[in-house]
Amino acid sequence: MVHKIKSIAVISTALVVSLAGCHANPSSNQTASPTNAAASGQIPTPAANDADAQSSALMAAAEPFEGLTENAFVGDTVKLDDFIAKARISAAGAARLLAPPQAKVLASQVAAIDAARAGNNRADLAIAAVEAYRTLVSNVGTQLKVPKQVSLLDYAGFRFQADLKASPARWVDTVRTIDFADGQWQQISSKVGDATLRKDMSQALSDMRTASARKDAKLAMSASTRELDLVDGLESYFDKH
Repeated sequence: MVHKIKSIAVISTALVVSLAGCHANPSSNQTASPTNAAASGQIPTPAANDADAQSSALMAAAEPFEGLTENAFVGDTVKLDDFIAKARISAAGAARLLAPPQAKVLASQVAAIDAARAGNNRADLAIAAVEAYRTLVSNVGTQLKVPKQVSLLDYAGFRFQADLKASPARWVDTVRTIDFADGQWQQISSKVGDATLRKDMSQALSDMRTASARKDAKLAMSASTRELDLVDGLESYFDKH
């Protein structure tokens, strides 16, 4: 997904309850509370230019978790809590689209987000959010214009950076994350006809692995930022081909 904070409009759902002998007051203006919205679950409306999110509810549901991951380390706690609330609502809507075991995994990841927020552990919050993103993307069954491996490379870049921002940095996990990213790239690299883009992504992943082995935080951050930028390039490539 493009690494900009996306403006996500939430689908409004009207719930009309008819009770015998009771009549709603037409002049009353009742607004659903955030708690009720989260309980009912509302998958956000994707951006008009995001064809895959338009065609896949799970891809659309994943977007608030991407936004939360990107903003997990912001200083503005009001903004952070707003991202968490949107992710929670999206998860409630997405749970109905998942098989029970996957829905349970997603629920545990949302609980981990809440626990990390309560403990003000931003690295754990980012990782829980990006794992929820991975759960949703991994369960997309629709044939997408942009292969879901591209979104999973996005996941890997974000998880890698969350590991770097933890205190202390979680170098062992960065290696596991690179292994995962390499596996995703191997599945789609042959489909990328742009030789420069293909070479650059391979190099970025190689640099991330080198940085992990050396525990070089500066190289690790620059290489993973490059990888995330190249994910945008892959999205653009597949969208046009």
